[in-house]
Amino acid sequence: MTGETMTSKNPGVLYGLINGGVSILFTVILYLGGAQTFVSPIAYLGMAIPIVICVIGGLQIRKQRGYLEFSEALKNTFLILVIGSLIGTIFHFILFNYIDVSFREALAQVTAEEAERLMRKFGAPEGQIEKTVEESLNKNNYTVGRLMLGFVFSCIGWFVVALIVSAIIKKKRPPFENSFNQ
Repeated sequence: MTGETMTSKNPGVLYGLINGGVSILFTVILYLGGAQTFVSPIAYLGMAIPIVICVIGGLQIRKQRGYLEFSEALKNTFLILVIGSLIGTIFHFILFNYIDVSFREALAQVTAEEAERLMRKFGAPEGQIEKTVEESLNKNNYTVGRLMLGFVFSCIGWFVVALIVSAIIKKKRPPFENSFNQ
């Protein structure tokens, strides 16, 4: 099956791959910025980018067909988000477990410091702060199990996003579209 045939049958796959590629690119940019950048508010932009790609993909599909029923919009938008999220999850696993393990450790250190700062701000007991920081430094958040669990929870969130986007971009089929083509 050629790329042209695959995208005409299921354009959600194409936009999902685009979403995954952009996710990898964004992760690399954050990575090059260092551990502080990786956990900064700029990193939250990573949540908006897939939504934008999802909207663009859904609108392109609607433009191509002339209409897009809600169920078809939901199928495609959710597919775009899930494929992008899966590609991003796989890239995180490779980056933090094979490419640069020391960056994973630096990220754990920055995360522990931020947790400590927030806990002190809210007046948590010293023992609880020490326990939380110690646990944060000693656990690997980038194991296959933890990443897959995160992926599953992200899919639940992306389903809600896909519902909203689909409700916005849907366009009913014209009632007499096929009547005169026979």
